[in-house]
Amino acid sequence: MKLICIKCPRGCELDIDGDNITGNQCPRGLDYAREELTCPMRTVTALVKSDDMIVPVKTSKDVPKEKIKDVLDQISKINATRVSIGDVVLSNVAGLGVDIIVTGNPYKK
Repeated sequence: MKLICIKCPRGCELDIDGDNITGNQCPRGLDYAREELTCPMRTVTALVKSDDMIVPVKTSKDVPKEKIKDVLDQISKINATRVSIGDVVLSNVAGLGVDIIVTGNPYKK
């Protein structure tokens, strides 16, 4: 199996054959490959409604890839009014212990 590592700008091509992982140029590549094989994790970014504006948000930590739909379902129900960058607009999304935080200023749709 081949993967492109996304943990640093190098983008190493990792070769995975059972427990043997090669192609990484730093230790983060090994960790990434192991994580992808056992429990792939992702940062989720989205836009939420705020009256006649939209607000960019993201998860405070990576979430299991299999839970992304649950996270997005809950994010779609948020109406964020009077928020600033860094504000938490939803705590403990999908019961994962991860918050949804504002990452940018609201802007017109």
